[in-house]
Parts: sequence; structure tokens; C-alpha cells
Amino acid sequence: MDQIGDHQFGDTGGQRIGSDERDLAVTQLQHHYQAGRLTPEEYEDRSVRASRAQTWADITPHFADLPEPRPGPVRVSLVAPEQAPQGLVPLSDRARETVMALTPLVALILFFVTDLTWYWFLAIPIVGIVLYGPEGRRHRGRR
Repeated sequence: MDQIGDHQFGDTGGQRIGSDERDLAVTQLQHHYQAGRLTPEEYEDRSVRASRAQTWADITPHFADLPEPRPGPVRVSLVAPEQAPQGLVPLSDRARETVMALTPLVALILFFVTDLTWYWFLAIPIVGIVLYGPEGRRHRGRR
């Protein structure tokens, strides 16, 4: 049995695969062929069989004698990377940008309204962290 964290997963070789997984297997076989690990005949045979595979058990034997990269069964994750929240507040990109653009103006107005209390300007980086998370915009949108 495979163990990930405190969760155990049984043999996933019987797990059915779809077109994306078959395409990935063929692409990885092509990588091994281009690296010189497979002859043209081996590549042809393995890629045809991989493109017809129905389960992971059908795919894995074609990679038994090859190093990484190799496809494998899908592991269950509690939060998928593309679904993980980018900031502490779940908003659209346009809403985040609008709130961030208005924050300095609001801080300036509050500065003059509250007897020149400069603490309002601390709201600018705080709102940025709340909207975009501690990593900021640097890593947003990279795939």
C-alpha cells in the first residue's frame, strides 16, 4: 500500500485512465525515445499500447525499465494547486486590483479626516497582503 501523510491508498493500478493520461504516457515515451533509451521499434510498440491503455496497470509495464519521467496513478490532494486561494480574501483579479488601487486614496482621506494620523498608510501593505497573500503578485498566473 502507498502511504501519503496519514492516508493510505490501495493498489491504484486498476484505476481507469482517460485521454489526458494516455497522451501524457505517449509524450513521456517520446522523451525517452529522443534521449536514446528506446529503439524506434520499442517506441512504436510501447506508444501504440499506451495509447490503447484503459488502466494504470496497462501503462506502468511500458516504463518499468525506464527512469523518470514516468506517469503514475493520480494521488488525491485535499486542495488542488489551481484551486488554492491566492490571497486571504477570495476575490476576482479585477476586484483585487480595484480594492488595491483605492486603498491609498482611502488612506489619504482618512489621514486628513482623523487629524493627520499617519497610521492609515499602514493599511496599504496590509490590504496588499490580505488580497494577494504573502507571496504577492510575483507567482500569480505562472503555470
